[in-house]
Amino acid sequence: MLRAFPATPRVPLRAWLVSLLLVAGCSREPHAPADSAPPATTAINVPAADLSATFEQDSGPIRIRLAAKEAPRLSMSFILLAEAGYFDGRAWSDFSPVVRQTGDSSPIYTLPREFSPRLLFDEGGRLCASNTTEDSSARAKPNRIFLTVKPQDRWNLVYSVFGVVTEGLDTARNLRDGEIIRAVRIEGDTAPLRARFAREIPEWTAAIRAAVSSR
Repeated sequence: MLRAFPATPRVPLRAWLVSLLLVAGCSREPHAPADSAPPATTAINVPAADLSATFEQDSGPIRIRLAAKEAPRLSMSFILLAEAGYFDGRAWSDFSPVVRQTGDSSPIYTLPREFSPRLLFDEGGRLCASNTTEDSSARAKPNRIFLTVKPQDRWNLVYSVFGVVTEGLDTARNLRDGEIIRAVRIEGDTAPLRARFAREIPEWTAAIRAAVSSR
């Protein structure tokens, strides 16, 4: 006779992902190469600022809350790119039922991917960075970004979310392929992030300026 065993309780997918993300967060740089240097100011406890970015295009603005606490490196890098006008005059392109993308495919520099249980693909309206590769060695390409317009749970722990659309999700859904970004406007106090990444900012800025001047 087969012995009966009690049924194993099923764990909800979101709870499982949260637990996995928390474990992943114990390392300083998820999936980063072993020779990557840790951030210079990791020990500084800098509060996250209330930061937002607004993409301006003919069809209307798209306003995004930047995840300065959950994805600080990508948020700071995006602010520098926006301030330098890197995305100005670029087109929203490479459309799919899920995303609208912009920026260059070739990275001007790369960053460790940043994950948070508070930033999952369970809803549309996520601002994300593309990856350098499709395997576990991937890093984020901050100059190649995309907006999601519908849920895509299979991207959890794959792509880094560093912003959430707060206004204009319908505008994002209805963007025309090839529509031009007129400007990206940053609002909020960026000083805490600048203090946290004071060592990295000159290197990022130099790469951004070189990319903008070569266009």
